[in-house]
Amino acid sequence: FFFQRILILICALFISVPVMYKSRPDRENSTRAAFSVPPSSRGYVRISGDVRHAGMYPLSANTMTIDVIKMAEPLSSTLNGISDIEAVAYLVNGTALHVAVRPNGTLLLTKKQMTTSERLVMRVPLDINTMSKADFDRVPGIGPMMAKSIVEYRQKNGGKMMVIDLLSIDGIGEKKYKHLLNYFNYP
Repeated sequence: FFFQRILILICALFISVPVMYKSRPDRENSTRAAFSVPPSSRGYVRISGDVRHAGMYPLSANTMTIDVIKMAEPLSSTLNGISDIEAVAYLVNGTALHVAVRPNGTLLLTKKQMTTSERLVMRVPLDINTMSKADFDRVPGIGPMMAKSIVEYRQKNGGKMMVIDLLSIDGIGEKKYKHLLNYFNYP
């Protein structure tokens, strides 16, 4: 009985060790994880387009545009076409970069902001001055009528407002305002 257990244990080792070794990713061919967040992360940047690894990337204090593009591995072997100013520009939380490879192999970079839905999921602060009625409607606690009221208030006040101005909107009291602060001022 004892020898049977030893024999089973040895067989299990002979089978499991090669399986474990083969299942480990090769360091040269392993794919980078877009959601591996270092402790110093100060937000996120989304990269899409002609890259091998599109997705969300953590943003540190010193992340430059060229760094994120290199992490995502563009499908062109050259980084020509990106101006020096764009390449060394520091990215801000919530930036969305789209990389396109032109027919001549150079890169075209388009920079904009993440959608409200992406910002909500990634806990990126919302910009109250650029949001549409539909964007406000996506925020938990704000429905279509309140979203309309917020946009109308902003338009009546020159197209700009501060987060504290939400207290001037009918239906937003102190309790709801404190709840909404979570979406506009993430820590």
